[in-house]
Amino acid sequence: MTRGLKDYFGVTDKSNVCKGTMLGLLGGIILGGVAALLLAPQSGEETRAELKAGLEVGLEKARDLSEKTAEVAKTKFEEVKSKLEKNFAAAEEVAEEVAEAVEEVDEKTATKAKA
Repeated sequence: MTRGLKDYFGVTDKSNVCKGTMLGLLGGIILGGVAALLLAPQSGEETRAELKAGLEVGLEKARDLSEKTAEVAKTKFEEVKSKLEKNFAAAEEVAEEVAEAVEEVDEKTATKAKA
Protein backbone atom coordinates (compact mmCIF):
# COMPACT_ATOMS: atom_id res chain seq x y z
CA MET A 1 0.00 0.00 0.00
CA THR A 2 2.72 2.49 0.98
CA ARG A 3 4.80 1.52 -2.06
CA GLY A 4 1.86 2.42 -4.31
CA LEU A 5 1.48 5.80 -2.57
CA LYS A 6 5.18 6.50 -2.91
CA ASP A 7 5.03 5.73 -6.61
CA TYR A 8 1.90 7.85 -7.01
CA PHE A 9 3.47 10.90 -5.36
CA GLY A 10 6.90 10.37 -6.97
CA VAL A 11 8.70 9.67 -3.70
CA THR A 12 11.79 7.45 -3.91
CA ASP A 13 13.52 5.48 -1.22
CA LYS A 14 16.64 6.94 0.35
CA SER A 15 18.68 3.95 -0.81
CA ASN A 16 17.73 4.62 -4.43
CA VAL A 17 18.64 8.29 -4.07
CA CYS A 18 22.01 7.39 -2.51
CA LYS A 19 22.76 4.88 -5.27
CA GLY A 20 21.92 7.43 -7.95
CA THR A 21 24.01 10.09 -6.27
CA MET A 22 27.01 7.79 -5.94
CA LEU A 23 26.75 6.66 -9.56
CA GLY A 24 26.50 10.26 -10.71
CA LEU A 25 29.49 11.26 -8.62
CA LEU A 26 31.58 8.35 -9.86
CA GLY A 27 30.60 9.06 -13.47
CA GLY A 28 31.50 12.72 -13.04
CA ILE A 29 34.91 11.85 -11.62
CA ILE A 30 35.65 9.52 -14.52
CA LEU A 31 34.45 11.97 -17.16
CA GLY A 32 36.37 14.81 -15.51
CA GLY A 33 39.58 12.77 -15.49
CA VAL A 34 39.19 11.83 -19.14
CA ALA A 35 38.43 15.42 -20.11
CA ALA A 36 41.44 16.69 -18.18
CA LEU A 37 43.75 14.25 -19.94
CA LEU A 38 42.31 15.02 -23.37
CA LEU A 39 42.30 18.79 -22.96
CA ALA A 40 45.65 19.11 -21.21
CA PRO A 41 47.95 21.67 -22.86
CA GLN A 42 50.91 19.30 -22.72
CA SER A 43 51.83 15.99 -24.27
CA GLY A 44 51.00 12.66 -22.72
CA GLU A 45 54.66 12.06 -21.97
CA GLU A 46 54.87 15.32 -20.01
CA THR A 47 51.64 14.51 -18.18
CA ARG A 48 52.95 11.06 -17.22
CA ALA A 49 56.21 12.60 -16.03
CA GLU A 50 54.32 15.06 -13.83
CA LEU A 51 52.09 12.30 -12.49
CA LYS A 52 55.17 10.18 -11.73
CA ALA A 53 56.89 13.09 -9.96
CA GLY A 54 53.75 13.81 -7.96
CA LEU A 55 53.46 10.16 -7.02
CA GLU A 56 57.10 10.05 -5.90
CA VAL A 57 56.61 13.14 -3.75
CA GLY A 58 53.46 11.63 -2.25
CA LEU A 59 55.23 8.36 -1.51
CA GLU A 60 58.14 10.18 0.12
CA LYS A 61 55.75 12.15 2.32
CA ALA A 62 53.95 8.93 3.24
CA ARG A 63 57.27 7.29 4.18
CA ASP A 64 58.28 10.26 6.32
CA LEU A 65 54.92 10.31 8.04
CA SER A 66 55.03 6.57 8.71
CA GLU A 67 58.53 6.86 10.18
CA LYS A 68 57.49 9.73 12.44
CA THR A 69 54.38 7.82 13.49
CA ALA A 70 56.47 4.74 14.28
CA GLU A 71 58.87 6.82 16.38
CA VAL A 72 56.02 8.42 18.32
CA ALA A 73 54.35 5.04 18.84
CA LYS A 74 57.60 3.51 20.08
CA THR A 75 58.19 6.41 22.48
CA LYS A 76 54.65 6.20 23.84
CA PHE A 77 54.96 2.42 24.19
CA GLU A 78 58.15 2.80 26.22
CA GLU A 79 56.51 5.46 28.43
CA VAL A 80 53.49 3.26 29.10
CA LYS A 81 55.71 0.22 29.71
CA SER A 82 57.80 2.17 32.21
CA LYS A 83 54.75 3.44 34.07
CA LEU A 84 53.24 -0.04 34.20
CA GLU A 85 56.47 -1.51 35.54
CA LYS A 86 56.59 1.15 38.28
CA ASN A 87 52.93 0.58 39.15
CA PHE A 88 53.44 -3.18 39.18
CA ALA A 89 56.40 -2.85 41.53
CA ALA A 90 54.39 -0.56 43.81
CA ALA A 91 51.47 -3.00 43.73
CA GLU A 92 53.77 -5.87 44.70
CA GLU A 93 55.06 -3.87 47.68
CA VAL A 94 51.54 -3.06 48.81
CA ALA A 95 50.50 -6.70 48.38
CA GLU A 96 53.43 -7.82 50.55
CA GLU A 97 52.52 -5.27 53.24
CA VAL A 98 48.90 -6.41 53.19
CA ALA A 99 49.98 -10.06 53.43
CA GLU A 100 52.17 -9.24 56.43
CA ALA A 101 49.33 -7.33 58.08
CA VAL A 102 46.96 -10.25 57.52
CA GLU A 103 49.47 -12.65 59.06
CA GLU A 104 49.81 -10.39 62.10
CA VAL A 105 46.04 -10.23 62.51
CA ASP A 106 45.81 -14.02 62.13
CA GLU A 107 48.49 -14.49 64.80
CA LYS A 108 46.74 -12.07 67.17
CA THR A 109 43.39 -13.74 66.61
CA ALA A 110 44.91 -17.17 67.13
CA THR A 111 46.57 -15.98 70.38
CA LYS A 112 43.30 -14.50 71.69
CA ALA A 113 41.39 -17.62 70.73
CA LYS A 114 43.80 -19.78 72.80
CA ALA A 115 43.46 -17.52 75.80
